[in-house]
Amino acid sequence: MLVFFWIILIISIASIVLILLSRLPSAFEIMTKVRVAPGQPENFWLYIWRKFKIFSNKLWHFILEAKDLRPAVKLTLPVEKVKRAFRIRIRSDENEPEWLPEATDSVETTKTPEALYLEAIKKDPQDKEAYENLGRLYLQEKNYTEAAEIFEYLTKFDPGRDTYFSNLALSYYSQQQYPQAASAYEKALNINNKIPARWINLGLSFMAQGEYGKAIKAVTCALELDKRNVNYLMLLADLYLRAHNQIRAEQIFMQILEMEPTNRAAREKLMRIRM
Repeated sequence: MLVFFWIILIISIASIVLILLSRLPSAFEIMTKVRVAPGQPENFWLYIWRKFKIFSNKLWHFILEAKDLRPAVKLTLPVEKVKRAFRIRIRSDENEPEWLPEATDSVETTKTPEALYLEAIKKDPQDKEAYENLGRLYLQEKNYTEAAEIFEYLTKFDPGRDTYFSNLALSYYSQQQYPQAASAYEKALNINNKIPARWINLGLSFMAQGEYGKAIKAVTCALELDKRNVNYLMLLADLYLRAHNQIRAEQIFMQILEMEPTNRAAREKLMRIRM
């Protein structure tokens, strides 16, 4: 902005001087008496004066044009190069809408992940990956009803995928539909029973229904795969307490304290059992 200010100031002063000079024809006539070589303009200083006036008008026009003080009538200078180099807003027509190149060039239509997955499914209804990603998205967004519908469809479309059943079970569990969740976890375990957390989830589904015997069995299966998991042991001990088997619960709490002597929760529960 400061550069434009000084340019405008200098051009303004020069214009005033030129106006004053144009009002002194007698002085100017003396300068124009000089003759130049044949083939050159007859009045050398008049020629210089005319060229300087044209150049100053063009320069002044471009300054106004670049500052957008008035719309351009002619492209007096390489405007497109200036646009690209300096990203200036230069209108070539009064009716041209006011816009900023930085804004219009960077505007892009963005779609939500859900819209992208739905578009992929529309293009290819057999795209299982798009369905699965959409179902996982619904789980992340806690849209469990839609997630259940997606994974219910996938379990029918490809019943050999254990993750479809486990995600379907999670959708049911999150809606407190515990029998359906337990059934789906069992189907997932029938395909792949080497995931301890899946057994734990089955146990939690049974525990939510008050079926402590089935829950204990499921958690025990998880511990067979991850024997030193203290969290699993704590859950198993709590299940024995719910099943009114304090002796077995006490044994498990002691086992936990052997592994982690500073486990405060296990020590407090053990003390309550012995009181």
